[in-house]
Amino acid sequence: RRRRRILVGGAAMEETTREKVLASFVNVPWDDYVRARSFLTQQEVDLMRKMQEDSLDFTLAEQDQARDLAAALVKVLEVITNDITAQQFAITRIEDILSGKSDLGPPSAAEVTAPDDLTARAKLFQDGTGAFNDRPFLAIMQRTNQDLYCTRVASLCLARLLVASNMPVDQFISWACEHLQSSRQSSEMRTAVTALTILLRRVDSRNEFRRHGGVGHLTRLLKTQGTGANAQLLYEVTFCLWTLSFCDEVQSDFTMHGAVSVLVEQVTAAPREKVVRVSLATLRNLAEADSEVITTIIACGLMKALRNMRDRQWSDPDIKDDVEAVYTLLNNNYRELSTFDRWVAEVMSRRLKWGSLVHEEKFWRENARCLEDNDFELLKALIGLLKSEDNEVVSVACYDLGEFVRFYPNGRSIVKNLGAKDLVMLKINDEEPEVQRHALQCMSKIMVNHWEFMR
Repeated sequence: RRRRRILVGGAAMEETTREKVLASFVNVPWDDYVRARSFLTQQEVDLMRKMQEDSLDFTLAEQDQARDLAAALVKVLEVITNDITAQQFAITRIEDILSGKSDLGPPSAAEVTAPDDLTARAKLFQDGTGAFNDRPFLAIMQRTNQDLYCTRVASLCLARLLVASNMPVDQFISWACEHLQSSRQSSEMRTAVTALTILLRRVDSRNEFRRHGGVGHLTRLLKTQGTGANAQLLYEVTFCLWTLSFCDEVQSDFTMHGAVSVLVEQVTAAPREKVVRVSLATLRNLAEADSEVITTIIACGLMKALRNMRDRQWSDPDIKDDVEAVYTLLNNNYRELSTFDRWVAEVMSRRLKWGSLVHEEKFWRENARCLEDNDFELLKALIGLLKSEDNEVVSVACYDLGEFVRFYPNGRSIVKNLGAKDLVMLKINDEEPEVQRHALQCMSKIMVNHWEFMR
């Protein structure tokens, strides 16, 4: 079998694997650590050797011995911080215990422990109150220039331990969100996403993730990756969104960050069946909870794709069920959308685009007054899109805002009072020429009466 190789600093090196880590046990100077007295005891080292010789399964069969082994492995993480081989070994064995991986047979494809089994295994690391020592795991995850293998496995271990406990998740989520935004290496982002697929199974972690802007981070990640990205990454990110779609407090964030249109795009592009399945399941949860989401989905054009998908043969029966459920929801609520309805759907999904009759003078002459409803709620949402990271969204928002100013009585004063002028000014110096051009035109409309005579 070929060994996979990765590039680090321009040089090729072999990727660290579980098998290589376990084989390196003999390379760790365990006896030296015992002689140092401040590190490990002879009993702890003997127990780890017994595990390697007799298999992890036999060692865990006796409860007291299993607890002693768990404590010894965590101790290695905490006190032998300068020996990367020892750290890799200990964190790998902790993950083996928590995930239920066996030394006696092939690992599970999913490597996910059943909830009851995980609870029982996590107790090996807990004290009488159900708490555990999370410091060694966080230290590995937060260490600069830390071995990527250790970081990845430590994050999986800590996620599993947190799922099986009531301990705070805020530090873990802060770490994950930082890496979701990381532009240094995609490996850091991938590590955070995979760990979140485990942590977000704990219900109360979802609202905490929301408070850290989680839905926005995941949605931006899907947008930047595109439907042609690695299918496993798309699946894991969308799986995280799916878990969040069950939480009532989080659902409004899907609309706020434009996640619905991105999920629709994934369904229509069909990058891989498992990505389609989890995207559809997420849309189904959102549509069943909020009728406004149905309007957005219809505006995104999913109905046509679903008609074709109904006749397709799927290997996963859940997809057929979700296709029928979402199609029925849309069909029962379907109505021909006016141009204004389509504009509202674009604004609320944060996906303003050129190429429709919406972004023309006639539309604004007829509909500018519609933006005054609910204390100018739609106008405020349009102004908010000036902060978007998508250049096309910002360009269209500048154009639409300028047209509102032209056709709404006293529109200049209103947009100034809502802070739009300052945001548009910032975009005049944008690096993107198209954004600059539309920002300049928008500012002219805000500042000058009878702007049309100056064109």
